[in-house]
Amino acid sequence: MKLRTCAVLLSICATSLSAGCVSGGRRSRSFLQTPTGGQRGGVIAGSWDEVVVLRPGSRVVVTLIDGERLEGAFRILRPDELGLADSAGRDFDVARTNIRQIVARGERDGLMNGALTGAGIGLGTAATILAVIASGDGYVLASVKWGAPLLLSAAGGVIGLFIDRTRTDDQVVYLKP
Repeated sequence: MKLRTCAVLLSICATSLSAGCVSGGRRSRSFLQTPTGGQRGGVIAGSWDEVVVLRPGSRVVVTLIDGERLEGAFRILRPDELGLADSAGRDFDVARTNIRQIVARGERDGLMNGALTGAGIGLGTAATILAVIASGDGYVLASVKWGAPLLLSAAGGVIGLFIDRTRTDDQVVYLKP
């Protein structure tokens, strides 16, 4: 009987954790994404169409042919160069022939939803554990009734906060053929 109870408990915990990952509305990193998080699925190599529609002031990361990375605010796309502004507001240009990749930096998501999602998963896991334990002989210590939900909610909240902190919605807008 104990083995069956543990198996049920583990399957419920695994289900609640995977549901929490999906509830964030984000996709997991896949082989179609670059190390910066942007997806390559919709970009046609060599096409500047996605760069043309960038709003002035959009944050971009430009990777040059030699591997150097430049960060700045998008200003303008000319026939032979890309105009950017650095963090101090100084304008500079990069030759289009010298660009390997351009990634538009997405805005960071707020951390609160990750923390709340993690805390909810922790609380649900604690409630499930307590329900399974109480179903056996019906007795659970009062300290466990209060401690487990608080501890697992806090741990889930911290984990959710750290996971949410690493997420951005970066998107590759140009890729050299």
